[in-house]
Amino acid sequence: MKGVVSGINKRILRVAVLTEYGYTVFDADDGEFAIGDVIFGDLDSHGEAHLKMGSTGETIFVYIEAIQATKDSAASLLRNI
Repeated sequence: MKGVVSGINKRILRVAVLTEYGYTVFDADDGEFAIGDVIFGDLDSHGEAHLKMGSTGETIFVYIEAIQATKDSAASLLRNI
């Protein structure tokens, strides 16, 4: 599955990615993210995942907090822990 980074909380490295089913929100262990980055991988399952950055080919380890979220829910998750 493919998603596009649409929001970032750099303080806690939480990222919202827009997929064809809504927003996926995840926490990353490491990495550089920018609005518009393309992310590939299993963006439709909760828990631990290995995703791939489209621009660099780098594999990133994340913990997916929310799937198929609305825009408002994703924005709330980016602001709050």
